[in-house]
Amino acid sequence: MTSIASRARSIPSNQPLGDDGAHLTKRQWLALGVMCFTVLLISLDQTVLNVALPTLVKELHPTSSGLQWIADSYTLTTAVLLLFGGALGDRFGRRRLFLIGVAIFGAGSLACALVHSTGPLIAARAVMGLGAALLTPATLSIIAATFTGHRRARAIGIWAGVAGIGAAAGPLLGGWLLQHFWWGSVFLINVPVAVLALLGGTVALAESRATERPSLDPVGVILSSLGLTALTYGLIVTSTDGWGSTTVVVALALAVALLSVFIVWDRRRAKPFLDLRLFANRTFSSALGAVTAVFFAMFGVSYLVSQYIQFVQGADPFGVGIRFLPSAIGSLLGSNVAARLTVRFGLRTIMLVGMMLVTGGLVTLATLSVASGFVTVAIAFALVGFGMGLVIAPASNAIVGTLPVDKVGAGSGLRAMVQLLGGTFGVAIVGSLASGVYRSDIQRALEGPLRHVPAASRQALRSQIGDAAGVAAKLPRGLGQATREAANQAFVNGLHLSALVGVGIMIAALLSAAIYVPSRVTLTDDLEENVAVHL
Repeated sequence: MTSIASRARSIPSNQPLGDDGAHLTKRQWLALGVMCFTVLLISLDQTVLNVALPTLVKELHPTSSGLQWIADSYTLTTAVLLLFGGALGDRFGRRRLFLIGVAIFGAGSLACALVHSTGPLIAARAVMGLGAALLTPATLSIIAATFTGHRRARAIGIWAGVAGIGAAAGPLLGGWLLQHFWWGSVFLINVPVAVLALLGGTVALAESRATERPSLDPVGVILSSLGLTALTYGLIVTSTDGWGSTTVVVALALAVALLSVFIVWDRRRAKPFLDLRLFANRTFSSALGAVTAVFFAMFGVSYLVSQYIQFVQGADPFGVGIRFLPSAIGSLLGSNVAARLTVRFGLRTIMLVGMMLVTGGLVTLATLSVASGFVTVAIAFALVGFGMGLVIAPASNAIVGTLPVDKVGAGSGLRAMVQLLGGTFGVAIVGSLASGVYRSDIQRALEGPLRHVPAASRQALRSQIGDAAGVAAKLPRGLGQATREAANQAFVNGLHLSALVGVGIMIAALLSAAIYVPSRVTLTDDLEENVAVHL
């Protein structure tokens, strides 16, 4: 994998303008517009799905593990292929990989909109993840090759702001689409955006490559991808088969074996796919752990709370989107003030405050009841979102600020990969824990107050909260009401356990950051420019 410095030295055929006062060319503005348009597509997709999950339960009736895979197939594929996608762009051309990635993402989105069952939807989401892994690293590299100096920083600021707007608008857009159209509309909307990005990219973008072509490591990519997939599969299946089942034991054992072989393979390479030596830096590791913990909490919380809002609180899809707004707006605001607060109060202080806010949001979720209203959820989401915004930028500075300049590229790429893996494992672990509690509580209810529920309805009732609502609607009034109340309480109990597990993970990450993250990180001029390019 090539370094950040080598990426920044690569210049496209249209020489970028520096800080000599010259105006940006129309082609440069158009190139920035295409990059912003594309990141808007990606950021919208990340938050739209949270709102769509309850609707997918009603329409496709996936199992609890199937629903987790719908969420995780995209993030897992993106995470394990992100570094490889960046290396491919550096070697074969960033414009080329960007256009290929946009085309794959659009095709995957179209497939998601047209399928009618869980399995094909999971596969189509993985295709979208492949497209995202190719185009995402290309966007910043293209900006770095098109702009220089302060103009580059300004372009990246605009790019990041658009990403934040997309994340904030995603829940509302998703809720509105689901309120007026069928569930596939949340994916179909990506297709015209992808077509416009393809056309704009073809016209506006110049080709660029790294001066030093990175070596590729397909063996390392395959080993890490298979190992992480086996690990995720094993964690998800625990919700249905239990920790001691043959399927879970074999999957986890296979994951350990594959990842162990990958570590041995990676450490023996002169230019490894994933530079594991970076973890020897404790500041780097603790800051990376903070980012991972925050994304674990955010993705896991979003996965469960979206179902809580619709199935327990009874909100419609647009209502789900409204309730997600405090999280998105909080994250946007936190990200915008984090830099100024860090300059005034120090890196470690702001990171710790952000992590404590996320922890407070999780504690608030652990107090939810069946009867809780909008305010409690809004407070929890606002705390998690604002805390997340305060953590990510300072942690990114800690991650790259303690590394040599030639390691910044590897460090920032690893940060992007690990934060997605944190989200993947958040859905897998949190979802599995909640499902386990739900099934256990429902089984006890079926042996007691719900013993008169017909045998034909019991399996659906045990499956998940969305199916339980359908079962309750078909039962006699008294039994149906009792079934609905038992299912709601079982789901809330699972949500409580998952939130408390998230609290434990956040506390561990917080203690590590308090010990190892420095109060301030001083960057050299060269490193400041490289950080601006890649974060």
